Formats: sequence, C-alpha cells, structure tokens
Amino acid sequence: MYRTLGLINNPEGMLKGQDVVRFEYLHDQSYLDQPPLELTVICQNRSTGLHGVIVSHDRVPEGIVGETLEQIASQLDAQVVNFTAPLPLTPLGIPKPWGEEIWYTGMEKRGVCTMANIPIPWVLDTFPQIVSGRNYAPPILLKELKPLADAVKGDLYFEAHADKKEVYVVTEVDQKAWPDGIGKIRFGFDNGKRSQFESTEAFAAAYLKTVQDYWQVRSALDAGENADKGNEPTLRQEMESFTSLRDLEPGDVVQVPPLTPHSLQHGVTVVEFQTPHYERYILSFAQKVLTQDHWDTEDALDRISFATDTPLATNLDNVIADFDEFSVRRQRMQPGESVDQPGGTYAVIMCIKGEFRIADTRIPESAAYFLPAECSEKIESDTDSVLLLAVPK
Repeated sequence: MYRTLGLINNPEGMLKGQDVVRFEYLHDQSYLDQPPLELTVICQNRSTGLHGVIVSHDRVPEGIVGETLEQIASQLDAQVVNFTAPLPLTPLGIPKPWGEEIWYTGMEKRGVCTMANIPIPWVLDTFPQIVSGRNYAPPILLKELKPLADAVKGDLYFEAHADKKEVYVVTEVDQKAWPDGIGKIRFGFDNGKRSQFESTEAFAAAYLKTVQDYWQVRSALDAGENADKGNEPTLRQEMESFTSLRDLEPGDVVQVPPLTPHSLQHGVTVVEFQTPHYERYILSFAQKVLTQDHWDTEDALDRISFATDTPLATNLDNVIADFDEFSVRRQRMQPGESVDQPGGTYAVIMCIKGEFRIADTRIPESAAYFLPAECSEKIESDTDSVLLLAVPK
C-alpha cells in the first residue's frame, strides 16, 4: 500500500525514503490562460532514480490499490517514468501557411508538448529541481521548420524579433525546389541597394514605400477583392530587392540576432533552438497572414537593423550558438567516443545523424530528448554521428 500525503505545495521536499508515495499538487496553468489543475502524482525513490506517474486528478478512480508502483500505474493506464533518466520528446505538428513547424518543447495555447508522454509543464512544475536544476523556467524551444517546396508559397514571413534569439541548423534542401542543392534565406538588407541611397533614413523610407505599395495589392487579393493580380509579382520583386538573399546548404548554421529581419525560403528544412519568446514584427509576407490583420513594418522601422552583409553565423566550431540565455553545441562523434553532460542543469538533445546512447537509452537519428539535471551519465556513440546539445545558462 502506498503512503498518501494529500495536497502539498513542495513535492520535492517530501520525497524521502523508498516508500511508494502519493500526493496531489495544484499545477499553475497560466501558460494556457486557464485556472490551476489538480494533478495526482505517485512516485518512488529507487537506486536508479525517482520513478513515478503524473496524471490529472480527475483520471484517478476511488480506491486504487497496489503494492508496487507498476501495479498502481496499470490501474491508471499510465507508464512509470524515471524522471532522472533521458525523457523522450514527442513531436507535435503545428500547421503554418508556409508549411509546418514540428515542436518538441513548446508549452503554450497553440500546443503543449510532452516528455515521456506527460505534458512538459506538469513535469517541470512538479519536480523543478530534480528535472531542471537551477534553471526552472520555460525550457529552450526546440523546433523543426519544414517549409513547402513551392516557391513563394513556402517562403516564411519576413520578420524580426525584439527579444527572441534563435539559431538554425540546415538539415535538408529539397532538390525539387533547389536542383543544385543550394537553398536560400532572406537575411537582412542588400548592400548594393543600400548604396543607392545617401542615408539609412532614405533607404528605410524607400523600403517602407515599396512594402506599403505591395500591401495594398496583397490585402486586396487576400480579401477577395478585384485587385490587379498581375501587378503583384512586380511589386513583390521591388520590395524584396531591398533585402539580401543568402545561400544555404545542409549543415550550415544561421544565428539570428534580435531585430535582424529574416525569412527562411521554401524547401529548406532546419532544426531551430530559440529562447521561449513569442513576439515578432511581421514586415511582409507573400500570402495572407492568418494571425493578424496587418503588418508591423511601420511600427518596427525605428527598431529593426538595416545592416547589410551581416554574417549568418559567427561561431563555426563546435559551439554554434552562444547567447546570454543558452548555448548550442554541435558534437561530431566517432564510434567509441563519449562526452560528459553539463552538470547542475537540464539539456535538450537531438540526434541529426547516426545514433547515441545514454546508459540504457538509445537516441536514434531525428529523435529528441530532454536530459534532466540529475541525469549524469555520459553521452556515448557507437556510430559516426552528430548531435545538437542545447544548455541553458
């Protein structure tokens, strides 16, 4: 029989000994703009770490019994999870006008991802120190961006962020879209175009006019009005002539500083790590924006960077991003090699080639895992492999 603690507000402070323990916990759902949710947690300290289940309290029947954690979990139709071992992140597809985002660590109203089939915020809120260490907060966001291969339709928003920092790693270039295997990203502004103007202010004003001219036709077309559709490509090309197109191939890295306008182009798939910010300025888009009825170009004009020839990346060794909030390491490994995990904090890991092993957990190509703070085993490789490892600061 398990020991019942009732409703408590400090689960980690109560987990002593090796008894099977049950408690209720009031989980803050402010990330969903919803009232708190009561969770039932049944767990046990073992030599291999903290094992348990977390379920919504309304799923728990009256009078559940059992001598072992596994017996109790089976009555709840739940899986026993080791919260100190690597936790698999389940991909969550989010449709976009330009294609699809695949989320691994998102937790907001548009979608909540899971680790070991449990909503991520439930785990982080219940066991903040065990799982997150000193960095209990919304986790580093891991996504894949999968634009359509269709020209224009698969191009992302040309946008900039005031606070968000992000890094892309190119994993695929669709040869239907780019027969030579070299894709594109729109990144910052064009130096040749800039040289035609005496000042940044004049350049910005001319750019804004082309955006506004294009917006008139774009918004009319999106509203189904009888607009001059034949003029749309010409106006779009004039607007885009102010911006810089850069080449991208598999393996390339793009670090996106705040307020740098950018737009990944069609047919280029990337893995993205970013700070958990959800703000942006949409400067332009070659189709209808579904989340708002306007563009933010004029509001952003005094804030965005009009720099030209900004490098796509400045860290090209193993550390491919080194922001104030987090760093990302790209580790290439040969069979038999191993690396240590960072101590005292969590990490988010994705295998982009080969296969890795952490103790008894195998991480195959394209899989992503959350590594809890108390998971200290080495990352080992039995193949030629490449991993991405993101760690908060």
